[in-house]
Amino acid sequence: MTIFAATLIVTACVAQACVLTAFTPPAVAFHAVSGTRSDRSAIEGSNNAADSVLSAAVRKSGAAGTAKFSLAAAMQKDFFTSSAATFPWTTFDELSDGFSPRSALVILTYGDKAYEYTDEYPDPPDFTVSEEYDERGLRLSPEKRMKKVDALISAGTSVKDALLYCFPLLSRTVSRALSEVRLSATDAKIKFDPDSSPMFEISRSRPGYELDETRVYSDVYFALKTGVTEVALSPVPVLPSCTASELAECTRLRSRFTTSISSSTAARKHNVSLALSRVSGSVIGAGETFSFNSVVGRRTEANGFEKAKIISGGEYTDGVGGGVCQASTTIYNAALLAGMDIVAVSRHSLVPTYVDPSFDAMVNGSGSDLKFRNGGDDPVFIRAYATSEKATVEFYSSELPYKVTLRSRTLKTGARPADKEFVDVERKYTAGMESGEKMRISGGAPSVSSEGYLIKTYPDGRKEEKRIRRDEYAAAAGKIAVAP
Repeated sequence: MTIFAATLIVTACVAQACVLTAFTPPAVAFHAVSGTRSDRSAIEGSNNAADSVLSAAVRKSGAAGTAKFSLAAAMQKDFFTSSAATFPWTTFDELSDGFSPRSALVILTYGDKAYEYTDEYPDPPDFTVSEEYDERGLRLSPEKRMKKVDALISAGTSVKDALLYCFPLLSRTVSRALSEVRLSATDAKIKFDPDSSPMFEISRSRPGYELDETRVYSDVYFALKTGVTEVALSPVPVLPSCTASELAECTRLRSRFTTSISSSTAARKHNVSLALSRVSGSVIGAGETFSFNSVVGRRTEANGFEKAKIISGGEYTDGVGGGVCQASTTIYNAALLAGMDIVAVSRHSLVPTYVDPSFDAMVNGSGSDLKFRNGGDDPVFIRAYATSEKATVEFYSSELPYKVTLRSRTLKTGARPADKEFVDVERKYTAGMESGEKMRISGGAPSVSSEGYLIKTYPDGRKEEKRIRRDEYAAAAGKIAVAP
């Protein structure tokens, strides 16, 4: 009687499929069979009955269930002594076909790293249908499996898929090499500090490398075809997405706009300077939107702002944060000159004195905000500052392919209303003045209808002019305080 150091397992799953496998030696596996629980009692009968049941089990599928049979127990019943016993599965010699289960077929190398692919017999839980083993040639020698690979490639299958069809465990070795033989590229970085000199510091980029998966599988394919064991991996370079020279192009002065604050009170100058300092140093990435109110914050004494002249209810009056609108207006004009896309802007109720009509940007805490978007591909850097005489805003980025200029057109100017006088009982404005002396608190303003235009001039002299605003400003009477 022939001795088999093996175990036969018949598994019937819900899908009514089951596997009959034997492991002697590791390369040996029998064809899949199907069976039911009723087969077990039959096998436990006579030798002839066991022979017929097993033969039937190879050809039959039944209801779901699981039955396990030990070859050792079967041999005790002389299961394989019947002269009528037949084996419909492939014999060991046919299965092994020279297959050496622990032979190193390919070693991928890079520097001191080595990734060895050892041709192993797939673990049965990974492949539960024995017919698929044969279809994929998993028990054939590597040479014969490569013929299957060539046939698949000729039929249009990729080299990777063809190799993994016949060498399924190869993916483990290649995946490990792909994950370890790589170095991420380092992008150049820019540091912007508008109060430093220089304002920009740029770190250098560094290229990286990685393996090309398609190339690795192609190299393995030719190694298996030619019998070469070692494959030297050749990574491909990975370029950084941003280099120092590219960032340097983003440090060019794109626009500058200035308004005068020379006649402003100390409190108003403070508010203008504070608002600009909050904005200075802002970086607007490609596609990002800037919000003045979000950056500057609430105009309150707790937030550092002081009382100064503001426009409220169609007239000039005192309020916390007076002068902030001049800061937002200066930023607005610099943004237009820098090619920003204006998202939100509001006019004052009265025509401003520090900028042309249709180019002011009123902001407040009840919904009026200045917003603009960087529609370009490069970051935009803002420098904003105030002196005792001027408020200045600068935009830095890559150069525009055109030059931007602005034009205000006044369509109609109404009559200026007569001044309004009031007695300064509290001596708020006329302290130290003689009774009856007068002090002008604010100048009047006529009503104005205006339009704002943006003009793009290209290097070839071509011009594009577009109206971007049309505004109506109300008239306002001047205010004069009279000493009591």
